[in-house]
Amino acid sequence: MAHNTQTTDNFLSGDTNYQEQLNLWQEVRAAIAGKYKVLQIITCLPGPQYKQYPIFGTDAQRQQANACNAANALRVQSYWSRGRFFNATGRTHESLGGMVWSKEPEVELAPKLDYLERNADGAGSGLREVAQAVVDEVDSIGRYGILVDMPSNEQRLTQAQMQMPANAPRLIQYDAEQIIYFRVAGNSQSVDEIRLTEVKSVQKNDFDWEDVVHIRRLIMIDGVYHNQLFNDKKDMLSDVEPLANGKKLSEIPFQFFGADNNSPEYSKVPLYDLANANLGHFVLDCDNRDNLHFHGQGMTNVFTDMTNEEFQESNPNGLDVGAKGRNLFNAGDKVELLQLEATGAIPEEMMRDQERMVMLGAQLVTNASSTQTLGAKEIEVTTSTSTLKRIAFNVTEGIEQCLKWAALFLGETKESTYKINTDFVTDDMSPEMITKQMEMVQGGVLPKATLWETARKVGFTKLDDATLKAEAEKDSAEIKGIAEEEARVLAAQEASELNNA
Repeated sequence: MAHNTQTTDNFLSGDTNYQEQLNLWQEVRAAIAGKYKVLQIITCLPGPQYKQYPIFGTDAQRQQANACNAANALRVQSYWSRGRFFNATGRTHESLGGMVWSKEPEVELAPKLDYLERNADGAGSGLREVAQAVVDEVDSIGRYGILVDMPSNEQRLTQAQMQMPANAPRLIQYDAEQIIYFRVAGNSQSVDEIRLTEVKSVQKNDFDWEDVVHIRRLIMIDGVYHNQLFNDKKDMLSDVEPLANGKKLSEIPFQFFGADNNSPEYSKVPLYDLANANLGHFVLDCDNRDNLHFHGQGMTNVFTDMTNEEFQESNPNGLDVGAKGRNLFNAGDKVELLQLEATGAIPEEMMRDQERMVMLGAQLVTNASSTQTLGAKEIEVTTSTSTLKRIAFNVTEGIEQCLKWAALFLGETKESTYKINTDFVTDDMSPEMITKQMEMVQGGVLPKATLWETARKVGFTKLDDATLKAEAEKDSAEIKGIAEEEARVLAAQEASELNNA
């Protein structure tokens, strides 16, 4: 894909390619966040399909249909509520960041750019925090963007004015969802246009504010960079030709970050396969617990010659199926509890899914078999490059380009460097060791508190067994499962307690 197509109908929503990627990013973000976010996207998951009863006919028929539909809606809600989300994606994401930041970046800033270490985005976040946000985004969804800009760039400023905090160049960050459109030049070497969404709070009155979506359009016009702002009605609010050290720019100072390379094209989403498997595992867990709930409650069958009137007279409160229930029947009548045996097929498939997730996570840090090309240059390493290592190289390359633009704004001629760590503990591990570590990370056996230690030393942890066990139990309390037999007993107890209530 060399170009994205844009029509007047998707000015705010992006084109078809953007919408396709948006769906992938949504799954990954939900899987990283956990169950509360997953429940917000259940419409895209294969949940239970209960019959929807049509509302027509007599009053009695309509009443019955409404009652059945309401009951089925509660069944669906209970289905999702019972499930436990095994957050393999979130834990893998944390471990990737832990490996990258186990060693601090190598930083050397030119004198005029020293302020970036303390305040790189104009809002108090230093350069390390900005770089950390880039790594987190790229190793999860594979896309991020930074615009280098100055608040006051419509007129020539003195060197002293440009270095004032209010006027200094900033690294303005944009999530993948905000980068809705791009257009490259005919030779596919430079970007001619980028459109970004921004949400601004606008005051309606003395007490109320509302969020308004604006579109920032970065565009080359006759070889000159323009920074334009539009409202959601496509009305232009401003059109600025930024100045860098008193001169107009001949390129757009916007840096794309990607997992494959730093081009505007969409990269493969690094955590998508893992997130997709993780969501499938959650659905299986919901199926399993729904299955246990159904089979854990016995069906009471009564065999009697009593008429309805005789039964009602003997048992005015209906059939009492509780553990201490009291019912009156005739001699020779029979009552039995039918208990269905739960299938073990679902738990077995869940275990296979967990094994798949371990392998998918391990692939992110396992070296590939060939030299990787990053943007316009090849990076040769002593071993071949893993996905995480390639991302670290891309972030380094992108951050250094942002520093060049910031220096251009300030007229700084001295070069700055910023190199992200690419020496990972997994570099010295065999595939079996990598798989074992990923299994420990995803299962909560290796707690988050020791991930940094693991990244510094090939040994998985320095903690003793008792401390490791305590930390693991604390960190993994929300994702620990229980045996099928135990779950069946608990379901039966819950049913009994419900009947006795």
